[in-house]
Parts: sequence; structure tokens; C-alpha cells
Amino acid sequence: MERPLKIAVSIWSFCPNTGGLQSHTESLCKYLRNRGHDVRVITRSATQIPQGSDYLFRNEPSDHMVINGISVRALRFSKLWWPLLWVILKAHARSWLCGVAARLYPVVAATSARTAFAGFDVIHHVGHSTALMGLASADAARRHGIPLLVQPMAHPANFGDSKSDFRLYHRADQLLVNTVYERDFFLSKGITCPLAIVGSAVEDRRDGQGARFREKHGIKDLMILYVGRKAIDKGYQLITEAFTLLRAKYPTLTLVCMGPSDPGIEVKRIEGIVELDYVSEDEKHDALAACTCLCVPSVSESFGLIYMEAGRYAKPVVGRDLPVLRELLGNKNAAMLLGRPNPTRNTAGLTRHELAAGLERLLDDPKLRREIGERCYDVSATFLWPKMVGRFEKAYATALKTRPTRQ
Repeated sequence: MERPLKIAVSIWSFCPNTGGLQSHTESLCKYLRNRGHDVRVITRSATQIPQGSDYLFRNEPSDHMVINGISVRALRFSKLWWPLLWVILKAHARSWLCGVAARLYPVVAATSARTAFAGFDVIHHVGHSTALMGLASADAARRHGIPLLVQPMAHPANFGDSKSDFRLYHRADQLLVNTVYERDFFLSKGITCPLAIVGSAVEDRRDGQGARFREKHGIKDLMILYVGRKAIDKGYQLITEAFTLLRAKYPTLTLVCMGPSDPGIEVKRIEGIVELDYVSEDEKHDALAACTCLCVPSVSESFGLIYMEAGRYAKPVVGRDLPVLRELLGNKNAAMLLGRPNPTRNTAGLTRHELAAGLERLLDDPKLRREIGERCYDVSATFLWPKMVGRFEKAYATALKTRPTRQ
């Protein structure tokens, strides 16, 4: 960059230890700051993940915070707006009324958002239009004449491609995408602004202490690790069902499921399964170092940070045969990808028996585990933050050179 920039990173909720999207945002801010940029996160929530209507009605106690060393500004709404927020809540839940919510939300957020985003060189919104935050950022960008870059982190045909989402994407001056697959999807949907493939990135962490994790949880034999929300779309029920099939052959096998439970998901106590909720980054890395393999059979993925994190420990990873994972890992034989691909739906059909059979093949073959793990290590090395942050800087520079003229 020719000069350090003032960068506003917009995201609907910023709780870095709770998910890949937010972890990505934390690391992005950290590495941009290391390059000399002045970075601030603008969000609606930072001390807890909003539940239900919280994203509209709950305000943070303070509008200025520092989280993990990152400056954070929270948008806060007066209670005088509550009647209109109630209308937005009802409209946003109905696809035929989502346009009403999209037009009203920036009205409510206008004063807070325009103040928060004033004085920045660029606005980088991470995510689609979840909780409508991106639309408030887009309105502030237009008012201040600031380039708006949107990194959708979409799962095409699953989420991130609603009418509300495309209202945001069409207002962006540049879309930042993770893969060629994602770029081609947006081009096919009529997006005309520039698209830059920036990918995502991981920390070069290989300091997990596997023995410490195994001792803590009494694990002495083969161990499968699942990291993610305990939700149907992440494959939580599928992996637990496959595990029960595997236990007949491997009576000492352990499955560790690490992550919060979605509402309505029943977490059953099953022999051999260690159920954990939120854990620290250190314990997550201890688990990565301890596991025999990582298995996260998500219905869809935007990038798959956890697969790359496992790759830093040369661990074999197992997932569905999705276009994104095929592009990043499968084409290099750096993952075991299972299921029957459905390109139209951007997913792959996978049964518990098919998943169990794939895992059995891996568990029975130490040589195969080692080969896949080594290739995953090599692939993950191309997605380390010190190498990747320059792609974001290049995108910012391009956006500034083609700065839009706004009223």
C-alpha cells in the first residue's frame, strides 16, 4: 500500500471465539493492523451472540470497546425506534416483505451508522445481509462517499443468496470471494461490480498439546474430532450416527464434538462421545493435535477454515464432496471427500453408512492417514495470514482507485 489506511470492518456480531466468520474477522483486523493500518470493527453485538430478535432490540452496554486488542464500535438504537423495529422483525421473516425490512433498517441505523463510519477510507463488510447490518454499512458508505467492499462468505444455494443478500451485493463497489466457484456463482447471478478472489486464511499454529487434551478427557486410542455448531447443516447428527456404527468394530474409538448446540438440537449422551461446548483457542488446538482425523460433514461450506487449521497439524480431514472443498483440497488429494455431489444444490448426498465406511477406511490405514495429512499440510501452507493479507490490501487499493462518486 502507498499509505496506511483507515479501515472499518463491518460484521453483524463480533465474538471471535464463537465461529469461523468471526475468527476470520479477528485475524483480518490483527494482520491489517500489523501492516500499519488503523482498523476498527463496527458491529451490533460484541459481548454475546444475539438470539432471536436480539439483533434488533438488544444494545451493547457501551458503544466503545476493545476486544482482544481490537477497537470495536457498537451501533446502538434508541427505544423510540422499537415500534419500527417490530415491523422490521415481522417483515424480515417473510420473503415477500424482506424488501420492506431492507429499506427500513438503514433508517433506524442511520444516525449511529453514519457517525461510526465517518472518516474511514474503506468499509469492508464481512458476511451477507444477516441481521441487515450490511445494509446499514452500505447506506453509510453512500453517504460518506467511501468504497464498500463486501465479503459474502456465502454458501450458494444454501444461504447467503437471498433477495435481501443480493440487495447488499448490488450496492457493493467490489465483492471479495473465497474461491473460483463462488466468483462464478455471483457472475452467473448478474453481479457486475469487480470480484476479487481473496480467499480466507489461517494462523500458522502448530503448538497444540495433544497429550494434554487426551489426558484431560481420558482418551487413549483412535479419536475423531468434530468442530462446529451442533446443527443439522454442519453434519453433527450425521457424524454421531456414523460413530455409533463404527463403535461395533472399534470399541475404544472416541468422538469429540466441540461447539455450541443450535436451538432444538438434542445432544444425547452416547458412550464414547465427548461433548464440549465453547472452548478456548488453546484447547481447540490441543484437540487438533490429539485427533486421529477431523470430520466435519457440513451440508455446505464457504471456505472451511477448520479443515485448514487441521492441516497445519498434518491431520487427515473428512468432509462432503462440495465444490468449494473439491477446489481447495480434493483436487490435490488433500482430503477425503465423500458423498454424491449435487452441483445444482451445492451439496453432496451422504448417509451415515457411507460416512462410516469412509472413516473406517481411514482408521484402518495409517499410511493413507499420513499421506492425506501431509498433503493437507502443504495446501494449508498456501493460506497463511502473512501471505494472504496482501490480497485484501490489493483489493482496497483497487477500490480506492476507482472510488465511486456519491451524493
